[in-house]
Amino acid sequence: MSASRDGSKITEEALNALRREIGVESDLPQFNHEATADAIRHFVLGRGDDNPLFCDRDYAKTTRWGDIIAPATFILTCGFPRSRGLPGVHALFTGVDIVCRKPVKLGAKIKARSALFEVKERNGQYAGKQFQQTSRTDYRDENGELLSTLYSHAFRMERGAAGKSNKFADLTRKEYSAEEIDEIDAAYVRELEERRGANPRYWNDTNVGDVLSDMVKGPLTVTDNVAFLVGFGTVFVRAHRIWHDFRKRHPGAAVKDPRGVWDVPERVHWDEELAAAIGMPGPYDYGPQRIAWIDHRVADWIGDDGWMKQLTVKLVAPNFVGDTTWIRGHVAEKLENGEVMLNLATQDQRGRTTATATARVVLPVR
Repeated sequence: MSASRDGSKITEEALNALRREIGVESDLPQFNHEATADAIRHFVLGRGDDNPLFCDRDYAKTTRWGDIIAPATFILTCGFPRSRGLPGVHALFTGVDIVCRKPVKLGAKIKARSALFEVKERNGQYAGKQFQQTSRTDYRDENGELLSTLYSHAFRMERGAAGKSNKFADLTRKEYSAEEIDEIDAAYVRELEERRGANPRYWNDTNVGDVLSDMVKGPLTVTDNVAFLVGFGTVFVRAHRIWHDFRKRHPGAAVKDPRGVWDVPERVHWDEELAAAIGMPGPYDYGPQRIAWIDHRVADWIGDDGWMKQLTVKLVAPNFVGDTTWIRGHVAEKLENGEVMLNLATQDQRGRTTATATARVVLPVR
């Protein structure tokens, strides 16, 4: 995300320049170029997932896939588009639609190409012009086979300097009792006990209204954000001379800290001072991190024989350090050919919804 600090306006000239980019493909910077066993394992561990289907080759070889496969959201590590155009105008990442065409198998070499897909004017609570900007990214293997397509959405809006809205001013960091921590610990134990794994979940036995047991993530710590970043990657977090060279090529990618040192705006995910400076009550999670959590919940529910066909996530509000997120869902629709639609949502300890999602999955049929 980036924020306007000078009240930049969305002009017709800038919009026309942006619209001329629709359909113009380009390569994306990629954190992962290959679905190695280490890359997949680092990603799932970073979301708090040790499913042996993704982590253990000996186990994975006994499944229908014959080896390790990557979960649906791993593809985001192989190139994740950022907002383009409209320089200086606030950008807010709001969600994704992921269409999975083929499984990402161990050893797949992945190429990401992205293009602006559409720009639509929207109404919202902020003053000034507002637009939803959608990018389309295709991920192909070394044979040119399409693995997944990602539609990623960002909200572009005119507003004053970030931090003036005080939208989250009434949110305070929770202090947990020993009993509350015990409840969270018990949920983590249930998560492992209830992971479907090698026990097939058949379409025949699934009914509309079936409730997925709650999955917990939290209380969120800066360490959780760092663990996710280790597996997800970023184009901005770079060290020493590599960071120096990147900053010289992309001056807008850096801001000075209060002591005059150039650093990344991305540190709002771990830096208390910068989070406060943009009006947040504390550091907060990554949007793709929450999307990966929802994917984790679905993967545990469908089991080894299931398949994620499509995942749509709308991000509603951040999770702040100290928040506990509960992922809840139910079967919304039973389709043909083993397909099921799930409705899911993430809620924090306040009861505040931070994301909504739908997942189209394929289950084995007797």
